[in-house]
Amino acid sequence: MAEQKSNGRRTVVIVVGIAFLASVTTLILALTASHGARQRDAAAITADGADLHGVVGDWRAQVARAAAAAPDQREAAIGVLKQQADAVSAWKPRTPCGQEARDRLRAAMDTRVTSLLRSTPGTVQDEMAIVDDALRTCAAQAGRDVEG
Repeated sequence: MAEQKSNGRRTVVIVVGIAFLASVTTLILALTASHGARQRDAAAITADGADLHGVVGDWRAQVARAAAAAPDQREAAIGVLKQQADAVSAWKPRTPCGQEARDRLRAAMDTRVTSLLRSTPGTVQDEMAIVDDALRTCAAQAGRDVEG
């Protein structure tokens, strides 16, 4: 009878030990996967930011040309800006943060085009600052619904 209790305890200890090892292994795998996902997301957000910064650099040059264009060439220059804004809408971001930044950039571009069409300064914002703010805010909030 004592031998059966001893075998039963030994079995329980072995089962608990195996369960513990399985739990630790699962935890390590989950942390590794999570870390890898965060690294991939960070790289993708950086790539989205680089793409959008390039777009804004080109955009600023086109805006300067449109603003300086002679009245008879202004409409064509603004047409180029509209095409560039449409191209931004067609760009496929890698991340939700990139999508948010793209959408905010497009809205700012439309505001800028409207301002140029009216030939009045209007309320325009710095497109680069809009992209940077959108990416920074979104990246800072990433994963909060999971962690909180």
